[in-house]
Amino acid sequence: MNLKRMGVMNITPDSFSDGGEFFSTGSISKRLQFLKQFEVIDIGAESTAPQNGAISSSTEWDRWEMVLPFLKDISTTISADTYHPETIFKLLRYWKDHKLKSRLVWNDVSGKFDDSVREYLLSGFDYIFCHNLAPDREHSGRHMDYVAAELDLADYFHEHRHPQVIFDPCLGFSKTYEQNWAVIENFGQLQRDLDHDRWVIGFSRKSFLRKKYSLTTNNDLDRVHGQEIKNLLLKSSGEIWVRTHRPELLHL
Repeated sequence: MNLKRMGVMNITPDSFSDGGEFFSTGSISKRLQFLKQFEVIDIGAESTAPQNGAISSSTEWDRWEMVLPFLKDISTTISADTYHPETIFKLLRYWKDHKLKSRLVWNDVSGKFDDSVREYLLSGFDYIFCHNLAPDREHSGRHMDYVAAELDLADYFHEHRHPQVIFDPCLGFSKTYEQNWAVIENFGQLQRDLDHDRWVIGFSRKSFLRKKYSLTTNNDLDRVHGQEIKNLLLKSSGEIWVRTHRPELLHL
């Protein structure tokens, strides 16, 4: 099993777990310097928590422009957490024009494997395909309005195996409390059913984790999340990217 720690930095004022924490140039620089020691840095400029409204791709890009100057000397893989194709293609142009050292990954929470994804794959960079039952990209953040009575991730993912595609069950999206825990408990079987070697798994600071353990602080959530991830990895194989707010708690 090949573990890749994926440290989170949300450049948003309203993210559920860390809204506003990394929303200035000083805090962005400090966070990036810390995260560059890990395998992947996941950067999100829009909160997709159900209680928050969607923002435009232009507003999202304004936030990305705060980060871009700090990426020129970073070689760590950068995961762009966005469902806006306009944003990812602007980032692709920026990577090319500025000859950035890092590899770019599109972390697309929309769950829409559409023409924009197929065009992006021509870049040669990796793509994270997430489970989200919202009907279109514009409703990506309204995912909890679209929950199936029966969850069949194998059927959802099976047509999209590709060397550049990384599957993400997208815990906390379009799932009931019970379905989230069923995915965690049966993650190894899901991998075997799909016979796919590259996965993202992440439920750091998710509300269903908080609910199960009646936790109130991020420190407690991070500690329990770390233990749950270690238990999950014991039953897993292949390449696993663990998306977490505290990558230092996971050891290779």
